[in-house]
Amino acid sequence: MQGAKTGGGASEAFPGRFICLLYHDIYGGAACDYGRIGPSAVRYHVSERAFDRHLDLVARSGTRPVGAEALGACLERGPARSGQRGVAFSFDDGWEGAVTRAAARLGERAIPAFIFVTTDFIGRRFFARPEQLRRLDPGLVTVGSHGVSHRMLSSLTSDGIRRELRESRRRLEDILGRPVECLSVPGGAVDRQVVRIAQEVGYTTVFTSAVGVNPTSSGRWGVARVSVMGTTTPETLRRWLAFRLYPERLRSGVLAVPKRLLGMRTYAKLRRVLLGEAIGYDHVFEP
Repeated sequence: MQGAKTGGGASEAFPGRFICLLYHDIYGGAACDYGRIGPSAVRYHVSERAFDRHLDLVARSGTRPVGAEALGACLERGPARSGQRGVAFSFDDGWEGAVTRAAARLGERAIPAFIFVTTDFIGRRFFARPEQLRRLDPGLVTVGSHGVSHRMLSSLTSDGIRRELRESRRRLEDILGRPVECLSVPGGAVDRQVVRIAQEVGYTTVFTSAVGVNPTSSGRWGVARVSVMGTTTPETLRRWLAFRLYPERLRSGVLAVPKRLLGMRTYAKLRRVLLGEAIGYDHVFEP
C-alpha cells in the first residue's frame, strides 16, 4: 500500500481494530460559502476550528491514529480482541481545504491520513490543484482514487467501471510520481463487480461508505467508515472513538433498502428532488 506510515511511533504494536473517519472539506472562517453547491453536499464540511477540536479530542482519548502500514497490517491479520483502538482519517473528493488546511493540521501532529481524489475535479473551484497534491507529505498522506467523474460505479457497465478506475489512477500517478493503490468508492456505490475490477486493475484496498468497525468481514476490500458532518458533536465523536456506532449503523441499514431497490443512481436523483435541490443548484456530484 502506497503512502503514509503509522502514526504515533512505528515501534508500537498495530491496533487490533480501528474506525475510519470520513471527512470531506475543511473550511476556514466561521461559515462555509460554496456558492450554488447544494446544502446537502456541504453539510459534510467541517470548519477548521471544529477540526482542531476533533484532533484534540482524539489525542485525549488515547486512540491511536492509523496510517497505511498499520491499516494494512490490521486488515491482513484480522480483528484482535485485545490491543489499542485505532482511528484512521480519510477525506473524499479532493477538496482544497482537505489538501491544504486539514493536511497541515494533521502534519503538525504527525497524524497520517488518506486523501481520495476525483480526478475530473482537480483544478476546479474549491478543489485542489496538481501542485497542491504534489506538496502533500508522502510519509504521512496516502493519496488514493475517488474515480474520474464521481459517478456511481455500481450503475456503470464493467467497461465504464474499468475506465473510471484505470484513468483516475493513471492521472494521479502522473501527478504524484508514485504508485496509487487505494480506492474510495464514490457514493458508497460498491458491489462485487466493482471490487473485482478494482482488484483486476491493481488496487490493493477499497474504502466504502458502510458504517462499522474494521476489520470487517471484507477485510481490504471493504474498509468501513463513519461520516463526519459539520453538526457532529464532541459527544458523538467520543462515542465513535469508543466504537459505539449503533445509531449510525441503524440509519445506514434503513437507507440501504431504498438504495438497493432503486439503484444508487436513481436514489441519488430522487434524493436531490426530495431535498429541493433539483433546480437552482450547481450539481458537483452527478450520479
